[in-house]
Amino acid sequence: MVGPAAVQAQNSVTAERRVALVVGNASYRTSALKNPQNDARAVANALRKLNFEVIERSNLSREAFSLVVREFGDRLKGASVGLFYFAGHGLQVKGRNYLVPVDVDIAREDEVPYRSLDLNEVLDKMDSARTPVNLVVLDACRNNPFARSFKLSQVGLAPVDAPQGTLISFATAPGSVAQDGQGSNGLFTGAFLKHMSTQGLAVEQMFKRVRVDVARDSNNQQVPWESSSLNRDFSFSRTSVAPVTVAAPSGVQPATELTLELSFWESVRDSRNAADYRAYLEQYPQGRFAALARLRAQVEPAPPVAIASASPTTVAASSAATGRSMGAPIATSELALPYGPGKVLRGFSDGRLSYPFAAAGAQRTVDLGSALPVSQLAISPEGLYLVAVSARQLYWVDLEHASVIRRTNGPVDALTSVESLTFSANGRWLLLKLQRQGQISHQLISVGNGALVWDKPYATAVFDADRPAIRAQDAGGHLDLVEIPS
Repeated sequence: MVGPAAVQAQNSVTAERRVALVVGNASYRTSALKNPQNDARAVANALRKLNFEVIERSNLSREAFSLVVREFGDRLKGASVGLFYFAGHGLQVKGRNYLVPVDVDIAREDEVPYRSLDLNEVLDKMDSARTPVNLVVLDACRNNPFARSFKLSQVGLAPVDAPQGTLISFATAPGSVAQDGQGSNGLFTGAFLKHMSTQGLAVEQMFKRVRVDVARDSNNQQVPWESSSLNRDFSFSRTSVAPVTVAAPSGVQPATELTLELSFWESVRDSRNAADYRAYLEQYPQGRFAALARLRAQVEPAPPVAIASASPTTVAASSAATGRSMGAPIATSELALPYGPGKVLRGFSDGRLSYPFAAAGAQRTVDLGSALPVSQLAISPEGLYLVAVSARQLYWVDLEHASVIRRTNGPVDALTSVESLTFSANGRWLLLKLQRQGQISHQLISVGNGALVWDKPYATAVFDADRPAIRAQDAGGHLDLVEIPS
């Protein structure tokens, strides 16, 4: 017997008008795919069982693709939920994503926008229909089907900021390639089919389970991701049931959120594209590498410097070559690194840094370009970047790539000195202790954009160990607890 709650939930699904366009393109002239038709057929059947009106198509030409997208847009009018699913080849050009019809022959990258379907055409139809909930599912991050004719400047698909009320799910991380799969369905779509009908499961949690399965089954080589601006709750099947535990096969290490995050970071950590770091932040705004990702998302990192042995002697020789002081520079600041015993970063009197990166790393050098002494140093909690003070400026240094990624003004008063720098435990905030004409004060700076949050005349200030706050005391002994975002 079905209980009243289940009946009410099922009625709400029935009353909700859902429309889906499902496309599977496999029979490409240049690079045929095995699974997209099977994937599209299986997804369409599953959606029909979940009360979707389904427009199902396969192996579309460019003209047919445009026509069915127009039909989809017309059908969406008055609907509560819109869903677009595509399996096939997809390409990115200049930060835009294109879905490839089966009949095109593209010989140059600049021809892609004119002979493929821009994903924005689909998003615009959904936006015009004002559908409250829109879902876009793309199993389209495969290899370049025209590789024999031209090489793409970027592989995979580009990250997309989901319009309001929309969730966009990609089969793998930006700039990565998805697997077609060995069975009757692709790896990503197989996991999608497995979890989409789980009763009572919110769509965001559903895609998280998909991500866990795909990362585990691909040995963390493929990690799906989403961009979401949904402002309403949605689940494909709304009857409540107990949570489902995803078990790993015997002998396989379960894929936790941490391993998924690490896999995502590994896929973008060497990127020169700021959009890749924004994609990481979309998935993990409070992640282990969020502070560094925010830095890299704003300024394109400089190419890594050549790694060579560096010491005060070699630094002095380089100084002579650039017209700086001929004398051997003096170490004016020193900081222990978290890579192991004896690992030390030194700042020198000519505005250079020398350090080993990671446990067995060779010495690297970074020229801050200030030609003045480095007076203070602070390293981020995960040991990937630091802030150095020189010439009353703050230099934000990417230790992994040995490059300065940002310069921000410190105290401009010549009579002001920075006494110390301290990172918060989550790496999002930097606390400066200053001395101004004999008076102590403190500044709080946002690591994400380098902006000054506040400047207060506290005699002492430290980050609280148990909460997102700063414990401060003024010159009169008054204690204050200043809350900061977690």
